[in-house]
Amino acid sequence: MKSHDRPAISGGTVNGFTSRLRHPPIPWRSPKFWTVQVSILVIMSSHTLVLRWLHGADLVGIPAPLTSSLMLIPVLYAALNFGAAGAIATTSWATALFVLHWLVVHYSQITSAHLWIELVSMAVLAASGVIVGQSVDVERLGRRRTEVALAIADLAEARYRGLFENQPSPVVVTDDGDVVVELNTAARELLGTDAQGRLLEASLGVTKSDLLARGTPIAVRSSIGLMRHYMPSAHHIDVPGGTGLAQIVLADVSEEYQRREDQRAFTGRILEVQEEERLRLSRELHDDPLQQLTFLTRMLDEIAEDPALAPQLLGPVRDGLLISESASTALRGLIHGLRPPVLDDLGLVPALRQLTETVRLRGHLMIALRVRGPAARLPADLELTAYRVAQEALNNVVKHAKAQRGTVTVTFGTHLAISVRDDGQGMTKADEEHGLGLTGIRERIDRAGGTMSIRSRPGKGTVVGVSLPSEVSTRPTSSSAWP
Repeated sequence: MKSHDRPAISGGTVNGFTSRLRHPPIPWRSPKFWTVQVSILVIMSSHTLVLRWLHGADLVGIPAPLTSSLMLIPVLYAALNFGAAGAIATTSWATALFVLHWLVVHYSQITSAHLWIELVSMAVLAASGVIVGQSVDVERLGRRRTEVALAIADLAEARYRGLFENQPSPVVVTDDGDVVVELNTAARELLGTDAQGRLLEASLGVTKSDLLARGTPIAVRSSIGLMRHYMPSAHHIDVPGGTGLAQIVLADVSEEYQRREDQRAFTGRILEVQEEERLRLSRELHDDPLQQLTFLTRMLDEIAEDPALAPQLLGPVRDGLLISESASTALRGLIHGLRPPVLDDLGLVPALRQLTETVRLRGHLMIALRVRGPAARLPADLELTAYRVAQEALNNVVKHAKAQRGTVTVTFGTHLAISVRDDGQGMTKADEEHGLGLTGIRERIDRAGGTMSIRSRPGKGTVVGVSLPSEVSTRPTSSSAWP
């Protein structure tokens, strides 16, 4: 019997079945049981009256074996309908009537042969009733256990069905072939009723394996045209004798996704404003203060070389020249930190070459730059993001790693990969999660749609890896970009 062919089972019905297993039905509460007992009384009374009417005839004093044979019918009926208890009660009642019959009919002496015949017949009658009754009890107990098991299965299915249908999140059940086999109410409202029987990719735009591997929300346009974002989660369902099913729950994260997008846009705008301000400051410092300092340095140099200069003024002039040169150098370093002109003029690789050289001179760190793949100019915002990531990672190495050596590796391809490795003291989980430098890197990478990984062991150094989607320009890097 299929589950939908059976009547609905409630928890009280299941409890009633289990109670009947512990307490089997009592025979004497059934009218049929008393009908059987009355039939035995009628048979025995008729036999007694017939013997009295015949004055004993050939069977005076004991009932004929035919009577005990007739008793087998109601005894077996009681056994088949009421089990061993009904058979024992009916056999006891028949035996009592036989004894009463022997006391009433006593015209002649009862022979031992007749007595043994009747005793054996009664024993066979009782044994037959008990054996059949026990068999009936076993069969009935098995049937009741089956009914209870089916009732429990129906109850479990009803509860699962209720939870499945009333789940507020869309739930999609697929087989191993990615075919949708079942949808709950929320999923039918989202994907439409025609989604059942179709491939999951036709409804969600991605396969099940891609859906679970990406680990990010997916955009789904509902059957009424609304765009929502859902975070998928799944677990495997083992089906006995089947290939197995997968239940995919789509948690609605549209509001969280929108907040994240707003935050990303806000962060991106802040970074844009910062970069614009840095570019403006670097240009203003280069065009005005640096040019004036350069002019002042040249003037002081010319004055120091003038033979007409009074000897007592030569020392102050040379001191002023040193101060001017030092200020010019510091200002150039400041301009370079704000926005290196070489990044805009020559591209990423020359800018990183200059950055690693600066870190080597200032931080007393043996740093190397490695370039893999054909270097090419990238979009300006992507080059700037890659440069800032490498710059912030190297700043962390200089300030916190206590490293002796480091390596910056840039790989060009379908993705731009940047790896910053050092042999320092490593980072803790707290450093990885709450470090301001790494937070800034994550914000830039998140805005660019890239990914970041950190591998670190105490005393074994750290590797910061970044992958950014690149759209390579057709304008190749010139040979002059490689110092």
